[in-house]
Amino acid sequence: MEVKEKKAIKGGEFLLTKSDYSTVFTPEDYTEEQKMFRSSMRDFLNKEVEPIKEKFDTKEGTELAPGLLEKMGELGFHGIGVPEEYGGLNCDMKTELAFGEIASDSFAFSQSIGVHTGLGVYPILLYGTEEQKKKYLNDIVTAKIKCSYCLTEPGAGSDANSGKTKAIFNTDKSKFILNGQKMWITNSGFADVFFVFCKIEDDPNLSCLIVHKEWGVKLGAEEKKLGIHGSSTRQVFFENIEVPVENLLGERNKGFKIAMNALNAGRIKIGVANTAIGKRAFKLGVNYANERVQFGEKIANFGAIKEKIATMASRLYGLESSWNRAGQQIDEVYEELIENGVDKLEAKIKSCAEYAMECAIIKVYGSEVESFIVDEALQIHGGMGFSGESEISVHYRNVRGNRIYEGTNEINRILTPTMLLRKAMKGELPFMEKTMALFQQLLSGELTATKEEKEPLKLIENYIEVAKKATLLTTGIAVQKFQQEIKTEQEVLMHLADMMMPIYILESALLRAQKQQSMIYTKLTLVLLYEASELLSKHAKEVIFASSGTDEAMKNYKGINRLFQLPYQNLKELRREVANHFITKNKYELN
Repeated sequence: MEVKEKKAIKGGEFLLTKSDYSTVFTPEDYTEEQKMFRSSMRDFLNKEVEPIKEKFDTKEGTELAPGLLEKMGELGFHGIGVPEEYGGLNCDMKTELAFGEIASDSFAFSQSIGVHTGLGVYPILLYGTEEQKKKYLNDIVTAKIKCSYCLTEPGAGSDANSGKTKAIFNTDKSKFILNGQKMWITNSGFADVFFVFCKIEDDPNLSCLIVHKEWGVKLGAEEKKLGIHGSSTRQVFFENIEVPVENLLGERNKGFKIAMNALNAGRIKIGVANTAIGKRAFKLGVNYANERVQFGEKIANFGAIKEKIATMASRLYGLESSWNRAGQQIDEVYEELIENGVDKLEAKIKSCAEYAMECAIIKVYGSEVESFIVDEALQIHGGMGFSGESEISVHYRNVRGNRIYEGTNEINRILTPTMLLRKAMKGELPFMEKTMALFQQLLSGELTATKEEKEPLKLIENYIEVAKKATLLTTGIAVQKFQQEIKTEQEVLMHLADMMMPIYILESALLRAQKQQSMIYTKLTLVLLYEASELLSKHAKEVIFASSGTDEAMKNYKGINRLFQLPYQNLKELRREVANHFITKNKYELN
């Protein structure tokens, strides 16, 4: 079979190459079908959730969730990305994400949706046998069967493979006998089926079993959590549970792969959810600023408030630009894999795994942007925001967990450069060749800082090109210093991630602005540009000083830091112009 030439850029390749705005996907490109799905989900939430939203800040929400999941199932909402033969709508990743943003704007109920639709549907869809798919998938898509995903244990969080839950064969090897304990398990209070990660016999690695509640699964009490009170979260106990051997999901000893591939998709979807709550919190903050009068005028007129609004809006814009871009890239790789004869379900796994680095970036940036926006929106409310009866206080409590789920932000930061370097070691990305050439250019004086440009988008484009080179040089210095041991230098890896992340976000924002050719898009991207410049300089200093000897540290830093410098810009006035746009709109609306 002839293998067609690959056209889509590889995961992590954004740092090594220049992207073309004409190929990027943005929210402005949503099809009529995508808009219809979003509108249908919004109508559902307006009817079923908004009138009782306060109940999802209490344990009562855990009792309401199962019925609402079933109503969503009747409308086909759990099967957006599932093939038609299994009861789904067979939509691409872009559509899943576009739909998921609206579905996530549902208070604590969004946790129930996310686990059931993502971690419930996809393990069976991607790793189940045909018999397992026929037995479970249609009922999961319709929510007749409700699911829970059991990975975390009291002694095994980020180090999932160290879990103690264990399954041994019975005498005739027809069943596994499962024993163990899981914690922080979402949907556990009403789940019918649990995907349980455990070790079989003396295996060194995890496997995954499909376990029915009716087989004797025991539950702890609902956890007393900081937020998402309406989401069911319990400990789950397995005491001599008999599980038929045919309920092994995927291959024995390969459960870690199931867990990690689920996390890749889960991470980008966290970023999508962060956008939804970010927009809601932003609107609450701007609405209050437009209503609250102090010293004889609306507080929206004050510079201190305008700076908050502009910064919130610019980061929100960068976030939604990034995951729409990544969704398109995942779809492009999926289509190429299909054209080259790869099985459809295998292509789903591989296409998402290809962009694991970008998914980690989006998860970290998204969860921190969401927290920042909610915090600033609460601050705009002043004392009213601190009231437990205010809606913004609900979001303040709810969002904190997003920096922990799907791998803590620290873990995802460490993974970001690690995945890039791993691809380089395999020869999948020309990292070393590119970096060595850049060192020569740096020494010869060919590399210079971004020059002043009259056209703002051209200025940003030039800066990104230079910033990528400076980031590669900084990474190269760290690799040269630590060699193979860089994998244990967690502080260095996290600072490198904090250089790679703003570049990906800023470039996503730029590509969207270039495509739209609208002044507000340009101004938002300019705000991000100057923010990114400060971050890049700060984190480059950390890496270079940790990776250079005393004599060469300042020389290396001065040589690279000058590349991050930008020409004059009155940021106060720029932010005021951005803020005025959104104050007039009274919400996050670009056009």
